[in-house]
Amino acid sequence: MCFNHLFRLFFAAVLLSVGACSSDPGDPTPVGPCPGGTDVVDEVSQYDARPFDGQKRADVFYEIFVRSFADSDGDGIGDLNGVTAKLDYLDDLGVAGIWLLPIYTCNSEHGYDVIDYKAVNPDYGTLADLENLVAEAHKRNIRVILDFVPNHTSHLCPWFVEACKSTENPYRSFYHFSQTEASGWIAVPSGTTDWFYQGVFDRSMPDLNYGPAASCEQSGAFGELTSAAKFWVDKGVDGFRLDAVKHIYDSEISAENPTWLGKFYTELNAYFQGKSQLGFKDIYMVGECWLATAQMAEYYKGLPALFDFTAWQDRLLYAIRNDHAKWFPKDMIAEREVFAAKRTDFIQATKLSNHDESRARTEVGGSHAVSLERCKIAAAVLLTSVGSPYIYYGEELGMFGDKTDKGGDRNVREPMLWRPKAEDAERPTWISSTLNTDLGVGSVAVQAESAKSLYNVYRKFMRLRNTYPALAEGAIELPEWFDDASSDDKQVMAFYRTAQSEKLLVLHNVSGTQCSYAFEGDVAAPVADMNGVTFVSEGRSHTLAMPPYSSIIFEMQAR
Repeated sequence: MCFNHLFRLFFAAVLLSVGACSSDPGDPTPVGPCPGGTDVVDEVSQYDARPFDGQKRADVFYEIFVRSFADSDGDGIGDLNGVTAKLDYLDDLGVAGIWLLPIYTCNSEHGYDVIDYKAVNPDYGTLADLENLVAEAHKRNIRVILDFVPNHTSHLCPWFVEACKSTENPYRSFYHFSQTEASGWIAVPSGTTDWFYQGVFDRSMPDLNYGPAASCEQSGAFGELTSAAKFWVDKGVDGFRLDAVKHIYDSEISAENPTWLGKFYTELNAYFQGKSQLGFKDIYMVGECWLATAQMAEYYKGLPALFDFTAWQDRLLYAIRNDHAKWFPKDMIAEREVFAAKRTDFIQATKLSNHDESRARTEVGGSHAVSLERCKIAAAVLLTSVGSPYIYYGEELGMFGDKTDKGGDRNVREPMLWRPKAEDAERPTWISSTLNTDLGVGSVAVQAESAKSLYNVYRKFMRLRNTYPALAEGAIELPEWFDDASSDDKQVMAFYRTAQSEKLLVLHNVSGTQCSYAFEGDVAAPVADMNGVTFVSEGRSHTLAMPPYSSIIFEMQAR
């Protein structure tokens, strides 16, 4: 089909794309909205996007700090029943999996100092509450993965308490002990007090010892950790996010850590077979591996999925801050070639911020309005580019948080805003929301009613990603007109997403200035856009007027 007329998108708000009722291709009249159009809050796009059929093809995960998410019993602390109560919210958003930050008994707010790997933190509820959460999530085709800590335990963990008692204790081999003090080594608090133990992260978190990586599965610590993981598999859990995988052995770049991970994954995956309540063959296991691309890729020898910190910190964030987006797709393609050389079925877990980083809204900078628009374009890129996206709770609202500022972790783990404060009984109160308020951010209830809200940008792009296989799981390709030498169009990124016969062209203007962008290709139909992109088509030639922080997706002629 050839578009020889001007398509004008009447946007009253973000992603309020209009759909054509009928139009002769030769008619120069701009296409207008259909009478009685559907409410924008409930519509993926009023353009030519296919309607969302409810299938979660994109496998988007949502990260939850339970303490700050939703309080079900009024004690001020978020809990597992609170998460369960919000599953319909997540289901409507298009989430296919949730990652719960540590829910085990611990002696901290963050939970990474695990005391008992098989017990639920009483602040969060009971084991029965966790089992109910898993069951209810599965009813909505939502997977549940738990944060799992293989590098260290709490100093209050019974294993460590026993290990300190004597050099002959059966648990002594679970940890690293030495009679010589060195950097990162701490004096044993009781028992064998003339010894030191290794605690790289903190004195309250002694490092576990698995012995040589080649035979780690024979160690007592490995046996206890796999036993704990199997315990949760038996409760219906679908997998794990493995914390700090580059620290399990001291060298980040040796083969030891990937070897350990491969043995852990293989044993758990074999145990998982036939147990999935959602019908998945393999257990889901993703590692936190904050390394440069080439070094990170080595860890794919052990795990099928890894978080890609570089894609956000070094690439997308740079593009948005510097209005310099053109080479982002090329860099992502190059990254994936490196990963594929190590594991052909790799899963590239992409994200903006998470619980260990300053929030995206703070990172993109600018005035209040500018940071909001930058968050919208960041979401649009995340949800149209390659990878398996993760969304940190509150990211869809544009929550603020500077981890480097006074307050540290708490700044990026403030309570979720569900409704205006006066009527928000589910908003946790264990800490005050000083950075994220109704006035500065806006609650879910308020943002859901505004087509201009960041929440609705996330919702719409997640539905697009879930609807189109090319966006959900397709390959990424550079367009044939890509000119590596030219920087005239550096504020725009353009890339194809392809799956089987489906081919989509995606374009994003990541800058705060309007630009013109021209390309040639066989466009079948425009699918959706953000911020009022207009274009003129003459045969195969198309000229776009792209407002600041705008996006558009075209469906190309079938291949």
